[in-house]
Amino acid sequence: MSIVLFVLAAGAAVASEVLLTRANPGVRLSLWRGRPPRYPTAARLLRGLALGSAVFAAISLDGRVGPVSWWGVPLIVGAFLPAVFFRLLQNARVPA
Repeated sequence: MSIVLFVLAAGAAVASEVLLTRANPGVRLSLWRGRPPRYPTAARLLRGLALGSAVFAAISLDGRVGPVSWWGVPLIVGAFLPAVFFRLLQNARVPA
């Protein structure tokens, strides 16, 4: 079940990035700075769904507190890596 939730989180994060790039054509979206000029509500909801499902998957992966639960943070970051790669690819396509 946790793997399905991580895949759902990665898909929702990428879908959020797709909606952001469609709402802001020709704009380079920064990874680190502020909000884009247009930030659709659907993109916000998908990003929240992605974060929530990734956190829930990390919690349900191991209910015990200990060294195994420390894997939650890298797994959550790993769920958002496809979205980061998508944004970097999109920024490479948009002229500076």
